[in-house]
Amino acid sequence: MLTQNTRNYFGTPSLRDSVREKRKSVVPSGRRLSAENILENRRKSIGMAPSIANIERREINIQPHQYTTDPTVAWEMLKAKRPVKRVIQMKRDTPVRAEAVRFVCLGCTHGEFPKEVPQGDILVISGDFTTCGLPKEVKAFNTWLGQQKHAYKVIIAGNHECTFDEQFLKTNTNVTDPKEIALKQALVASIASNKLTTPKPLITNAIYLQDSLIELFGITIYGTPWQPKIDSWAFNLPRGTTLLDKWNQIPSGVDVLITHTPPLGHGDTLRNGQRVGCVELLNSVTKRIKPKYHVFSHIHEGYGCTSDGYTKFINCSLCDENLQLANEPVIFDIPVHPHTKQHYLNNVKKVMKRFTKEKK
Repeated sequence: MLTQNTRNYFGTPSLRDSVREKRKSVVPSGRRLSAENILENRRKSIGMAPSIANIERREINIQPHQYTTDPTVAWEMLKAKRPVKRVIQMKRDTPVRAEAVRFVCLGCTHGEFPKEVPQGDILVISGDFTTCGLPKEVKAFNTWLGQQKHAYKVIIAGNHECTFDEQFLKTNTNVTDPKEIALKQALVASIASNKLTTPKPLITNAIYLQDSLIELFGITIYGTPWQPKIDSWAFNLPRGTTLLDKWNQIPSGVDVLITHTPPLGHGDTLRNGQRVGCVELLNSVTKRIKPKYHVFSHIHEGYGCTSDGYTKFINCSLCDENLQLANEPVIFDIPVHPHTKQHYLNNVKKVMKRFTKEKK
């Protein structure tokens, strides 16, 4: 996201020639650099002091909560100091503006595809776009992505993308459940029959993020698929230190954070009233990362939008608890200068080509 100083800089006609010279530094071309490099370059380009993200990361040390394994109890202890306000969603037919980037968010489609998706600039998929990650499912999903008119698509995996988690597919002598063993064997055989080691290369119509960051339209977006262990599927990790190590990889100050799991207290309540969000993710988001938007899914019953007064939390699960496509995608806008937006819209192929090249 560009600051007011950047907007004034672009909007001054007398500086038009220098704008052309500076545009490469102010308007990046979609390179997937390290998280710190991207944030540092952006701050330098708009005249901010360097190393803010690194300073924040050193100063704020998040520790595992004493009731991390019982999120319902943890929330009872925290909720008095963690405001949760319901937020009214933008209407689907809200016109897309030249001075803002329109995000369209959806997750947990489980192999089904919505017939109509709102118009926008960036389509965000927060995981569980297949039933188990079979290559044929990934191919069908990629075909559907190619049919969407959004300039950019950014996706992460969820616990149902089993083939995206290399560790999940490895043989584990501790696994004794015959169904789990059979599933892993079937998935490995399916990948091998397609002459693949992973189905990730089948995603050609989107930017796939896994513990990584990209900058589009001057907006930083970080994606990560991990979640507290709730089943025997992919990207499950024990609550506490193990998951916190993943959250510590997220740089402070990203604009949009995409996770599959919800944080504790926002869109994480099951129908029986039990909380299943991650308390370490909540503390990381509210105390250190502080994104403008946190997009997730995973808990179908938690669909909707909330805010703590700074971050807007979006559970964009399309499926309900009965695995029916009952919910609508969630949209939001982030203001940018029209010149910045037009630059990215005019250079989609170039940005995607660079991303693909650097991914290899």
